[in-house]
Amino acid sequence: MGLFDFMNRAFRPPHPRQVEVSSFPRLHSPHTGVVASTDIVIACHTQNPPPSYREVTATKLWKVDLWFGSDPDLLREAIPQVKLNTGWQAHLELFTTDIVGLMREGLYVSQENVIVQESCLTLRPYQQEHKKYYYDRNFALTGPSWKGKLVVTTLSCPIATNFRVKHLSADKVFRSYASDVSKTQCWVYSFLINKPEVNANYILDDTTLKGLWPWPRNGHIIQGVEQEREQERIKEGDIFDLL
Repeated sequence: MGLFDFMNRAFRPPHPRQVEVSSFPRLHSPHTGVVASTDIVIACHTQNPPPSYREVTATKLWKVDLWFGSDPDLLREAIPQVKLNTGWQAHLELFTTDIVGLMREGLYVSQENVIVQESCLTLRPYQQEHKKYYYDRNFALTGPSWKGKLVVTTLSCPIATNFRVKHLSADKVFRSYASDVSKTQCWVYSFLINKPEVNANYILDDTTLKGLWPWPRNGHIIQGVEQEREQERIKEGDIFDLL
């Protein structure tokens, strides 16, 4: 026996492990008479099962934005206003993995949600020549299924100092949006105080929302129903006039 024959026998490569799937029969090709096995194909599929629902939804994230003004009466004028000399404007930005729960259970933010060691006050130039500045009160927030931040802006340092998270309320919201951050411009909620025709909840429709959600509230729904009924009465009156 030659040296190469000895080496080939001694170091013969191992046979690949065969995968047996007894529950699937071998397929017979009528054209070639060759028995084709589906074992390898099936094995490949079984090694990569589809992701579970939890895996798919684990990274799902929604962004919620709410803008507040300190004076609700000024917000309900023809052109909503916020006077930063005597009041404040606030922007609440949240990220949540459970937008449905946040809508059904209500959006509530209090001092208990504040990460106190992250709070601070920053200044930005407003009229640099007059040494006037924007005072931004910054809060880091965390909740049961969300994290976020709150920035309160004013031109008065005492107003910034005396602001408290409890001063936020739904009647002070003049604009709000919620979107699916995994998609481009995919809005799930919208509210504009001076454009009620764009107010919509694309997840829970007309379900009454609580907490800081500005719409729809009980009052908004009742008012909307009354407006629809009034329009129906007007249409019925027009029909009677024609008769």
